[in-house]
Amino acid sequence: MYIYSENGSGKGNINSNMKLKLIILCFFLVIPSIYSGSFDQGKDLFLNNKPVEAALYFEQALKEEPGNENIIMYLGLSYIQSGLTSKGISYFLQGADLNGIQKGRFYLNAGNAYFAQNDFENALAVYDLIIDGALNEKGDALLNRANILMSSEDLPGAVEVYRQYLIARPLSEQKEKILRLIALIETKLEAEALEVERLAAEAERLRLAEEKRQAEEAADIETRRLAEERRKAEDAARQQALMDEILNSLSNIGDETQNISADSEKIIHTDEDSDIDD
Repeated sequence: MYIYSENGSGKGNINSNMKLKLIILCFFLVIPSIYSGSFDQGKDLFLNNKPVEAALYFEQALKEEPGNENIIMYLGLSYIQSGLTSKGISYFLQGADLNGIQKGRFYLNAGNAYFAQNDFENALAVYDLIIDGALNEKGDALLNRANILMSSEDLPGAVEVYRQYLIARPLSEQKEKILRLIALIETKLEAEALEVERLAAEAERLRLAEEKRQAEEAADIETRRLAEERRKAEDAARQQALMDEILNSLSNIGDETQNISADSEKIIHTDEDSDIDD
């Protein structure tokens, strides 16, 4: 990722030794006599990789020439390279508000600084200001937007924006690399789509197999239920037949008892008649 200066060639190089640079900053703050009010002195320090000292001169130069785009640009870059990213971004946005010829570059540097901090939301918002405003830096904004989408694993979105970049920058030196990247992404997306289809088909097969198993299990349960009902009905019928047979047997025994009793009465009557005769 590049942070552009007034000629678009400066590459951001954030020094990690923040503690030392803050001490240097405090030291210069207590010695105001070093200020010469010269923008050139600040620029010389900046180009010699002394952004902390350079920022002090640029601050003084901005007081002398408020609204000077070049001073604000270098001031923002100095703070970025000093590790004071938020302060650098604030100057870039301040420069963009001037609506001067470097408006797009200010926005681009602010977006790149956000990007470097993994603040993708603000980076995208600033890039969109460039894209929607059709500023000169639209191509760079599109490329960085596509890179953010790649980082966010939004591959379809990244491909779309990469294509927009190639339309905006048809002669880009990175064209072949981007085309290869697009081809790789599309191959990956196609493979993922096929895998999704395969998994969906497998899920459907398993669902149908489970439905079939459940249907067969339900049919088996129903078959066993019907068989059990038939068995119970047959048992009930046999029990009823046995009860009917026993009942019929009991009825026959009653008839025989009545016959025996009647015969007995006849015998008794015969005996009585015999006694009377005697």
